[in-house]
Amino acid sequence: MAGKVIRVSGKRFIDDKGRDFVPYGINMVCKDRTVGCIGNYTEEEFKFLKENGFNLVRLGLQWCMAEPVPGVYSEDYFSKIDRIISLAAAHEIPVFLDMHQDLYGAKFEDGAPEWATVDEGAEHVRTELWSESYLVSPAVQLSFDNFWKDAPAADGVGVRTRFVSLWKFIAARYCDNPYVIGYDVFNEPFPGTVGGEVALILNEFMQGGVELSNLEDQSTIMNIVGKIMPITASFETGILNPFYDEVGTAIRSVDKDTILILESNYFANAGIPSEVQPACYPDGRQIENQAWAPHGYDILVDTSDYETGGTERVDFIFGSLLEKADSLDIPCFFGEWGCYPNASTGQKEQARHLLELFKRAGVGQTYYDHSHIHDGGILEVLKR
Repeated sequence: MAGKVIRVSGKRFIDDKGRDFVPYGINMVCKDRTVGCIGNYTEEEFKFLKENGFNLVRLGLQWCMAEPVPGVYSEDYFSKIDRIISLAAAHEIPVFLDMHQDLYGAKFEDGAPEWATVDEGAEHVRTELWSESYLVSPAVQLSFDNFWKDAPAADGVGVRTRFVSLWKFIAARYCDNPYVIGYDVFNEPFPGTVGGEVALILNEFMQGGVELSNLEDQSTIMNIVGKIMPITASFETGILNPFYDEVGTAIRSVDKDTILILESNYFANAGIPSEVQPACYPDGRQIENQAWAPHGYDILVDTSDYETGGTERVDFIFGSLLEKADSLDIPCFFGEWGCYPNASTGQKEQARHLLELFKRAGVGQTYYDHSHIHDGGILEVLKR
C-alpha cells in the first residue's frame, strides 16, 4: 500500500520525507446541485493553485449526491470526485475530504439527502441571513436532533447509522490513495433544538443594549460565553464526542493511515470554547492519526457590515481556538476562515492580520473559498 504523502507526527504534520508540513490550503466546495455538486475544476486551476503557494485542498462532498438512495452509493458521483483528486495529485497537492452541510440537508440548503431528513413535518423558517435559520427553524433543528439520536428513515434504518456506513465506504475507497490524506467527518456540527436556546440568550443581550458588532468589553464577552458554553459543552461531551468515536472506529476498521479530522460545534466558529476531545476506540484507546480543524469567522461574516474588517473580534475568536489547540495532543489547523468574496481594504487588513497570527502560532489553514480567489481581490493577500 502506498504511504500517505502527509501524516501525523505528535502535534505536527509531516510529509513522506519526514519534513514539517504546514497546511496553506483552500476550500473547493461546490454546493450547486444543478451540476451535481461537482465544481468545474481543471488541470490549469490546480497548476494555478500550486504556482500561488497553495499546498492543500479541502474538497467538499455532499451526502445527497454520494448516497441518493439509502445504502446505494453513486459511482458516477465518486468517479467525478476521483477525477478532481487525480488533477490535484498531478500537481502534488494533497486533498482531504469534507462531508459538507449547511442547515443540515438539501431540503433546506445542502448536505443530507431528503430521505435522511427526519424533520417531523416541522416548519422551516428561512431568514434573510441564511445561517440564522440554524437558530430559528424547527425543521432544521429537529433534523439534527433526529440525526444525532439515529432516528430511522422510511426504510427503518437509522440515518446516523447510514452516515457512518457511508464514511466506511469512502475510507475503503481511498485508503490506498496517497494524496487523499484526511477525512473531515462533519462540517460544523450543530446541536439541534438546544442550539435554538442560543438565539434566546443573544436576544436577551441585544435587548439589554449589547451591540454584537462591537464586542470589546471583555466582561460582556465572558458573560455571553458563560451562558452559551454549558449548552455547547453538553452537546460536545454527550453527543459529538461519542459520534466521533463511532465514525472513527468504523473508518479505522478499513483504513489505518488517513487522518481523521474532527471539528468543533457550530458555535465555536464565533469563539465559544470547545470541549471536543480526540476520538477513541470502544476500549478507550485514542484512535491513531487524528487532527483538529476548527472553523473561525468574524461574527459579521455574510452581513453588510463585514467589509469594515477589524481585528478585535477575530483576535477573541481565534485566541479561543488556539487556546483549545494547545490543550490537545493532536495537530491543529483552521479548516475554514475568511470568506471575503469581494475583499474590501478592511477585510484585506483583517486577512493579513490573521495570516500573521496563524504563522506566529505555527498552525496551518485552508481558506474559504476557492470560488472567489480569481476575481474577489483576496488573492493578493493569500498568494505566496
